[in-house]
Amino acid sequence: MVEITNSSESLANAATTVPLATSKSPTVNIIITGECQQGKSTLIRQLIRYAGAKDVPIGIGDGNRACTMDVGNYDIPIKLRAFQLIDAAGQPIKREQYPDLIALEEDDIKVVEVGDIDAPTVTFRFVDTPGLNDTQGEDYSIMSRILTRAADLGHVNALVYVRSVESNFGSSFKNFFRYIQQSMPSISSGLIVVHSCFTVDRVVEFLEENQKLDDIRRQAFESATDLKLEHFFMDNSPDPTSPFAVSQSLNEIFRFLQHLVSQKPLPVTSMKLLKTEDMKHIDIHVSNALKSLQHRLNKSWNEEKGNAETVKANAMSAQREISKLKSKIETRQSRIRLLNTDEEILLGKKSCIENYSFFGDLCVKGKLNLGNFDLTYDSEYPITSVTKTCSPGSKWQHEELRGSHWSGKLFGNLFRDVNGTATFYTTSKLKHQAEIETLEAAVVDLQDHLESQMETLSRNTNGGAPDTKLSRLGDTLARVEEIVEVAERDWFDVNLWPQFKAFYTKHTTPTLDDIRAYVKVYDEDVGKLL
Repeated sequence: MVEITNSSESLANAATTVPLATSKSPTVNIIITGECQQGKSTLIRQLIRYAGAKDVPIGIGDGNRACTMDVGNYDIPIKLRAFQLIDAAGQPIKREQYPDLIALEEDDIKVVEVGDIDAPTVTFRFVDTPGLNDTQGEDYSIMSRILTRAADLGHVNALVYVRSVESNFGSSFKNFFRYIQQSMPSISSGLIVVHSCFTVDRVVEFLEENQKLDDIRRQAFESATDLKLEHFFMDNSPDPTSPFAVSQSLNEIFRFLQHLVSQKPLPVTSMKLLKTEDMKHIDIHVSNALKSLQHRLNKSWNEEKGNAETVKANAMSAQREISKLKSKIETRQSRIRLLNTDEEILLGKKSCIENYSFFGDLCVKGKLNLGNFDLTYDSEYPITSVTKTCSPGSKWQHEELRGSHWSGKLFGNLFRDVNGTATFYTTSKLKHQAEIETLEAAVVDLQDHLESQMETLSRNTNGGAPDTKLSRLGDTLARVEEIVEVAERDWFDVNLWPQFKAFYTKHTTPTLDDIRAYVKVYDEDVGKLL
């Protein structure tokens, strides 16, 4: 069993641009998702070990049945630190070829902790979720639970997708990714991909064929999504007798945590919960009840209008149109209020990862690591802020941000690995500026139409007050029509889930009382009329 010891030696050039949190900082909320048997729970178990915390019982799935059946939290205070290999004399192991490092045994080398012993402790909340694509066919129900858990958290720093290096990015992944893009637009562009089962032995197998397993996995993901996101390659159950395997696992955890800390907390207000087929089936009962009410109200309206004189009939028509217009204006203004904020949205990421081997790259391939890399990022929207990370021995310089264009240079030492990421953000009002302008123009048109109808109403009531009863009836009809439209959508605001949870999880045909309670969430008065 490899023993891990502490070292007071600091990593060379350990400066980092990561704004490390302290124990008083907000918790870093991380949602971990993925299919069954891909390594989600194993990842959390290794994170707990890295933290030096007491082992927590974590079930591991078997076959196609998810072991984690509920959404669970693991609050873990972690001090971020790197590790290195030293020989029997206490000297760092010099760079050797990958197979040679694997061959080193416990008697030859030790794994030691390096870095600042006074580094702050960061509290992470890892949310472990049920495996997707299980034999119960409950993927969308599971994803609904994931989103509702996100709503409970208040903010999310990152969404992590775990996938074994033995699994391709097929249809199940694409379905998941489409769901996330629709339901979590503020964070989907920053999805973090963790490739599990990335063992040192598997790496060697590919190196023997002159292939790099990590490059193959990145390219497979990009082919499936057309996106370049952040990837981490982990062996979360390293061979405990192999110091090199243990150090590789721990250092990738360090890089992973370093990146998570750099991710800004993003609000969950824009998240949408997409309805499952069962939920849509239940909604049919709501829609039918509302349409029955709508039919009764329309009948009352038409009877009143049929008995009315021409002038009064015109006034009734104007009154009903006024109610509809007011409802449409409020709906659009509500959408504008939601979008026109400074809440941050993650645009994307740029990374540079250069793993350098003195022997393999310089001596064999003649490749010289000059230690600096130029990176650029262009966005459709103005970039308002950038967070960056870099590995020990690397640093960012010459950074420039102009509107939607960013550039920077990542420096590292000669013959050293160079590793850094930059994450880009904008605000909701900047990203949705075109939609906001369209909505504002629509509101102006609707208000002009409303003013015209108000004039018609005034002419047909001789300038007096409209009929109170008819005014209320018109307003009610407009609200019912709006609720029917909302109930028939394929989604609803995830923040409403606590109020809808009992309704959708009864697994029985809803009663009239159930439907009343549902409708009252949107409109108390309309609910009472059912």
